[in-house]
Amino acid sequence: MARSFHWAAALLVLISTTPLPAAGRAASVPHIRSIHKDLLDAVAEASRVSPTFRQLTERLAASDVIVYLHRRLSTEPGLAGATAFMAAAGGVRYLRISIEPRLSGCERLALLGHELQHAVEIADAPSVVDQESLEALYRAKGFRAPAACARCFDSADAIAAGRQIQKEVLGQGAAATR
Repeated sequence: MARSFHWAAALLVLISTTPLPAAGRAASVPHIRSIHKDLLDAVAEASRVSPTFRQLTERLAASDVIVYLHRRLSTEPGLAGATAFMAAAGGVRYLRISIEPRLSGCERLALLGHELQHAVEIADAPSVVDQESLEALYRAKGFRAPAACARCFDSADAIAAGRQIQKEVLGQGAAATR
C-alpha cells in the first residue's frame, strides 16, 4: 500500500505541474486565488459592478499569470497595496498581491483593481520571469512610487484603472461601498 501511495502522490505532482494548453488553462484554472474569503468576495463584487474590473479579471483568465491575494498590514506610509513576483514554473507565472486589510468598500475595490492592472501589465510582458525582470519592466514602463520603499514602482495605467473602478463602483451604489 505504501508503494501505491507514493506512486499516486508522484502522479498527482506530475499532473499538477504539467502545463495545460492555454485554452484549457484559462477555462479550468482560477487565476485569482486567496485563502481570505473577504478578498474573493471583493473580487466578485467588483467584477459585478465594474466593467473595468471585470475586463482585468478576464484578461488574467486568458493569461499565464496566477495571482494570490492576501492581506498585509502596511508598515510603510502610503503603501496600501503591492504586487510581487513569486515564481515561474510549468509555463505559469505566479504573483502575490498584498492588500491593506483596514481598507474596505470602494477603497478596497479600487485598490484591488489598481493591483490587478499591474498583474495584467506583467501578463502582457512575457519577459517578466523573476523579480529583476519585473523591476526592469517598471523602470521602463512606470515610475518609482512615492512610497517609502526603495523598490516600489507604479504605472499611470494602474492609477487610471483604480480611479475608473472607483467611479464605476460609486456610480453603481455597490453594497461594498456601504
